[in-house]
Amino acid sequence: MPSGLAKRLSKAGPTKKEAHLHSASHALADELSQKFGEPKRFGFYLRMAMLYNHDFLRRIAGQVLESSATKKPGALFAFLVKKEKDQLIKPQ
Repeated sequence: MPSGLAKRLSKAGPTKKEAHLHSASHALADELSQKFGEPKRFGFYLRMAMLYNHDFLRRIAGQVLESSATKKPGALFAFLVKKEKDQLIKPQ
């Protein structure tokens, strides 16, 4: 017979943070929005993750995070993605 703690854990659903991570795109969007300090812009990052190659987005995010001069890393990230977007759209 399971212990009281095991019963409570089995009845508990996923945590709030895990509830919206349905795919690799969702996980990447969550990661980017957290790294850039913009959790309320999750939808923007999800759109980016659904349109563009994940490796490319991670490379751009790395460049942005290494740049200590930027005050708005999310804006710089969006600019750099837009600058190269013609080459990066996923084939349908």
